[in-house]
Amino acid sequence: MNLSDVLYNLVGFTAVAIIFLVILTVTLNLLSKKFSVNKIKLYGIFLNMNNNTILSFSLISINYLFLVWCLINFQMNYIYLIFSLILIILSDIFAKNYKKIILNVISVFIECASIYIIGILKDYIFSEGFNTLLFIVLVLVVIFIFLYFTYTMFRSLNSIVKLQKDLSLSKKRVKE
Repeated sequence: MNLSDVLYNLVGFTAVAIIFLVILTVTLNLLSKKFSVNKIKLYGIFLNMNNNTILSFSLISINYLFLVWCLINFQMNYIYLIFSLILIILSDIFAKNYKKIILNVISVFIECASIYIIGILKDYIFSEGFNTLLFIVLVLVVIFIFLYFTYTMFRSLNSIVKLQKDLSLSKKRVKE
């Protein structure tokens, strides 16, 4: 895969991400009209967060979308790995979550390696002749990897929220 193919695929990812965000915005607006605003607590996550923490939150979400997009396309190469690493490292730096950088980098390597292995399995299935059992294994592994991506995203977001809560509590204690 050459650089122009990678850039073309990243433009495709950008389009998918924008469409996803538009759908998410419309859905949240419809839900807020259907239910009272007090029942929807999604925006409550961002209360008492500074801009760096919100940026970190966004970088983790973008990385999640990117990895799911790679999983759906069965594509992974070193440029995508570097892109994902940059997003996660920047996220940890902005959140001042320095203790988790090594764990998150290892997690990104595992996630990208799993996408690469799934791509190899998909290529094998379709080049050597379709095998129903291998196809079922491929589908189950894709579902498992998707759930792992979701788990690691929520683990990272929870870590940021806890860190922000601890920082705000320590600031309150200092003021007292």
